[in-house]
Amino acid sequence: MLAFFRRWGPSALDGARMAASLGLTEPGRLIQSHRDGASYALFPGLWGAPLKSPVPAILPGGDKVLFTGWFDNLHEIATRLGVPPQDAALVYGHAVRRWGDEADLHVVGCYCAVIDSPDSGEVRLSRSALTAPPLHYHRSARGIAAASTPRALIALGLPARLNEERLAMQVHAAAFDAPGGWYDGIQALQPGVVVTATRDGERRAKPYDPTALPELRLPRDEDYVEAAESLLAEGIARTAAGFNRPGTLLSGGLDSTIVASHLLDRLPPDQTLLAFTWVHEAGSQVADSPSHFADERSRVESFAAMHPRVVPHFIDNAGRGFEDGLQDLFLLAGTTATAIGLLYPYQGAFAAARSRGCDIIIGAGYGNLTFSAEGRRAYTDFFRPGKLRQLWQALAARPGDQRAMWRRFLSLTLLRQMPDPVWQAVSRWRGVTVPDPHRIAGALSPDWPGKAKLEAAARRADPAMARPFYRSRREEVAAMASDMDADGFDLMQALQQRHAIAYRDVTRYRPFLEFCWRLPVDQMMRDGQGRFLARRMGKGRLPESLRTETRYGLQHGDWHVRIGRRREALLAELRTLHGDPQVRRMVDTARLIQMLEEFPADDQVEREVVLQYQIALPNGLAAARLIRYVSGTNC
Repeated sequence: MLAFFRRWGPSALDGARMAASLGLTEPGRLIQSHRDGASYALFPGLWGAPLKSPVPAILPGGDKVLFTGWFDNLHEIATRLGVPPQDAALVYGHAVRRWGDEADLHVVGCYCAVIDSPDSGEVRLSRSALTAPPLHYHRSARGIAAASTPRALIALGLPARLNEERLAMQVHAAAFDAPGGWYDGIQALQPGVVVTATRDGERRAKPYDPTALPELRLPRDEDYVEAAESLLAEGIARTAAGFNRPGTLLSGGLDSTIVASHLLDRLPPDQTLLAFTWVHEAGSQVADSPSHFADERSRVESFAAMHPRVVPHFIDNAGRGFEDGLQDLFLLAGTTATAIGLLYPYQGAFAAARSRGCDIIIGAGYGNLTFSAEGRRAYTDFFRPGKLRQLWQALAARPGDQRAMWRRFLSLTLLRQMPDPVWQAVSRWRGVTVPDPHRIAGALSPDWPGKAKLEAAARRADPAMARPFYRSRREEVAAMASDMDADGFDLMQALQQRHAIAYRDVTRYRPFLEFCWRLPVDQMMRDGQGRFLARRMGKGRLPESLRTETRYGLQHGDWHVRIGRRREALLAELRTLHGDPQVRRMVDTARLIQMLEEFPADDQVEREVVLQYQIALPNGLAAARLIRYVSGTNC
């Protein structure tokens, strides 16, 4: 984590307080310096790479560099530049000197950086493409400041006033990577964006465009599997470098088990791999369904039996609920997120991993959007070039669809070729209601101005907000890229601070991710079999019962038990919050109160109702608590 402040004029802003806030969790680890009207601070420790230069790193000519995160291709870039590879900050600074804004096309990693050029009066801020630690900044006549967390900028002396539009994006389940910030006067830099600022203004650039990635065509089917496995192995090797004791998050599905098997390949042969699986709390009546299986434990045990070096740990987070630990997250992140109610199992897993000596957790959270994607775009993609046999098989094998084949073809193929207004009109005529994610997962007050504008912006970023499909690979990639952060990295960084352990999702390794986004649809769906690539990657690595399973694991299926036992306390809190005009302006507290007053007798309710309790209720309550936390009027 980093913090930086350069004065451009008389100012009462306090760089020393900013630095102290950055080191809040472990002050002894903070490294800082103050020179020539600027303050520099670095809090190492989350990422595992040893610090090998002063803070800041100083380039020939006097430019100063702060860099935090990790640099996957450090040695390759250093070799191309002809500089020593020992320090990421110096190599990154030389890369920017050589390639300018396009440096972030060459550098692969997950990082943010500040380059201070006192002679030219410029300050360059950047976040790596697609996935990056957060970076927030402020620029005014007084100076420019940047930090990995808003709390450091507030400690600098900037006002702590929540930006309602940013909060509304999350509360209304309309979040994507957008300009703006969480606090008035503080911008949140988007992934892949470069800001070059001076006293007189700033220039923004975003050189990386994932939609420009061409579709990949390899000679043989086997070549795709070999390339995917090679890139995944490369990503894991680079991810685990510098750490001594990795652990992994493990479920009973395809993604995490394949990643865990590759992680085993990279470990010394006598080293075990600690795996952490969250399971449903005892007493919850969670059952299988046609689309989901409830039992993660037996599947993880089956995988561990095939790989004896895997040591599973099952965590049921007994007694915990979605609201536990929110105060710590507000303190460390200063933000919330639409899916904040789904984060509490990470706290249990991170704490368990840390207590057992792990210094990093390896995850596969983006697997469903990369190598194990279903490929349901095939319903339209197979039709255009006339791959009718493949189209027929894809439609015939569609899970849970009992309609006649002609109706599937009409609905999933022909109608989806039509322009949106026509598709919507026909859907209305047929009586088909498209689920509204804002109504289901959102908790924004119905009286908040600008709801329609928020929804329109979210649907431009991700058309699947308005229709349950994508019309092209380009459209799908653009939507996934726009949602890579959506302010979620702030909370993940806070969790890492809270538990003093690093977390990395290897399925976000950029070369691997780009490879998966370039795949033709027939590598994801073939002969009616979805997740075609992942199932081939699992051969010999997974038990056949796992490799061929078509259902997904049922995550958070014990919501009814966890919310039910705290229902009265949550109701009392929401009734108090309803009396706060500032909260009521943003959060639909009346709806949340009604949801708890009409809490179902059991969990046998429609999926849309489940999501309201899993997402909308925690989302709204967390937003209300954040408002009170920032304003200093906690319940």
